[in-house]
Amino acid sequence: MEIKEQILHLLLQKGFNFRFYESQKLHFYTKEITEPVLVKWFAEENCNLHDYDLTNVSITIEIMSNFESAQYVFLNGIEEHHLFEDLDEFKELLEKLPNQIELR
Repeated sequence: MEIKEQILHLLLQKGFNFRFYESQKLHFYTKEITEPVLVKWFAEENCNLHDYDLTNVSITIEIMSNFESAQYVFLNGIEEHHLFEDLDEFKELLEKLPNQIELR
């Protein structure tokens, strides 16, 4: 299976939504993490952000439908973002996220 197919399966398994951003005229697969435990885990695991007040912080992870511009952005109080260098790096992150559904 090629990497784009693997990523697509992971996006579905991890509960990403397919969204159209009207202002940009672009389609993205996107997921917002709002659960405090997951936000804390993500911040510590991926950004080395320890001992930060993460109250009301959320994280948006997204990739364009053509599998370009994979990134994550912290919202509501933490100025942190990351643009993934390649699909392998993005796939590694997806594999760490908890599953939302089981694919058979």
